[in-house]
Amino acid sequence: MQLVKKGFVRSFLWSMPFAILALYQGWSGNMDGVHGMLVYAGVAFFLGLTSVIYEVRHWSFKEQIFIHWNVMHVTILPLLWFGGAKPITLLQDATRLYLNFTVSGLILFTVSYFIIRMRRQVTAS
Repeated sequence: MQLVKKGFVRSFLWSMPFAILALYQGWSGNMDGVHGMLVYAGVAFFLGLTSVIYEVRHWSFKEQIFIHWNVMHVTILPLLWFGGAKPITLLQDATRLYLNFTVSGLILFTVSYFIIRMRRQVTAS
């Protein structure tokens, strides 16, 4: 239960700047900007909420990766597809967005993995 609370606090903190920017865009009359900022706020919300997956100690690292990967496909990817962050008019557009999503996820995972690994080595020594 503590991890769920921690996830909601993170998601609130990470999505708040985008919500504030959406309000500012609304006051200035830029409705496209409002829509974009709300999509980004949704992405930040789900990233903050799922960031606690890697803190569940009784799951192996492979289980954590698998669960995170699947949750991102259920939350972030549909938000990008249907949220209108990028216009999708053809199957090719949806495929391109999926490939960008996958490559971005792999890059972020790889960088995060090596940072965590280096931090553990520094704290162990």
